[in-house]
Amino acid sequence: MTGIGEDNHKKRKLLDGPELEIDVSAPEPPSKKALRKAKKKASDTDAKADEAKADTNVSTTNQVTEASPQKRSDYGVWIGNLAFSVTKDDIRRFLTTNCSFTDATITRIHLPKPSDKNSRAQNKGFAYVDFSTPKAVEEAIGLSEQLVSGRRVLIKDANNYKGRPEKSQDGGNNTASTSSGRAPSKRLFVGNLSFDATKEILEEHFSKCGTVANVHVATFQDSGKCKGYAWVEFEDLEAAKTAERGFKYVTEDDADEEDPAQKPQRRKVWLNQILGRRMRLEFAEDATTRYNKRFGKNGEGKKGTADNGEAEPGDFEEVAAEEKPQQSKAKNAKPDYTRYDQSTVQKLSGAIIEGQGKKTTFD
Repeated sequence: MTGIGEDNHKKRKLLDGPELEIDVSAPEPPSKKALRKAKKKASDTDAKADEAKADTNVSTTNQVTEASPQKRSDYGVWIGNLAFSVTKDDIRRFLTTNCSFTDATITRIHLPKPSDKNSRAQNKGFAYVDFSTPKAVEEAIGLSEQLVSGRRVLIKDANNYKGRPEKSQDGGNNTASTSSGRAPSKRLFVGNLSFDATKEILEEHFSKCGTVANVHVATFQDSGKCKGYAWVEFEDLEAAKTAERGFKYVTEDDADEEDPAQKPQRRKVWLNQILGRRMRLEFAEDATTRYNKRFGKNGEGKKGTADNGEAEPGDFEEVAAEEKPQQSKAKNAKPDYTRYDQSTVQKLSGAIIEGQGKKTTFD
């Protein structure tokens, strides 16, 4: 009984006073999620207001420069070897500090940005700067080889194209391939293949480019698996060019029936990967040209080797056909044993040799 009395004594007693009144008609308080959304919206509004305020506080010279960003001047320079972190303000400061002209002379600064959105680089490493006077161009070119953000820049006239590769007059249809250095052909060399690659897999993969005439996969003699390279021959030259390029465009007919004026969409399909590996695609030499180089009278190459140093199909058969007459003559000729002694000659010729040792017996 004593314990029960003590427990009741320790219980908190209600305070004497008016009862708590609750207004049922009051609006429901906002949840934590609603409060977070309101806070985020307010911060975004403040950020936009700050950006608008910063834009209004730009100097008058910068406003004049940005007023016509698309206008090009006849007097401009190209600046190369820039650091990826260089900005337009750095270029403007570099030119105005080391030259006699003012900031108003610079009419345009074009600093191309990388196409990759995830790239940390702020530019592509070069820029175009336009001026209002030709004298400014001469002063800017004189600053070539000067340091900008720790790198020596190259400055030349924007209209000077010296050093660029010349474009072909036929539009590049008959020019050599940039990857292999050979003229386009129907025969394609495919490298960096997986050891699990087979002829059927390659035929199915390259049939997306066009009709495949022949596929030869270099294989190991013991296991029969792919050595990592093969040759693919197409019936059409355009199909070989598409395969060497590594991609093709596919037109999707997604136009709405109600809107016939809507154009079908195009998407790029990549063809340079198979079995999880990126292939090395190059134009190969024609079979006749390769044969004349390696087996002709004026052939400079090594017999039994392909363009990349590996043996091509049919090389060993061709070499064996050329060496057959020599091998037949060698079989008919008698071997020369004059440089060996009599016992060695008997061993080499397969003759029976009598034993010359002494027999030892034990009684």
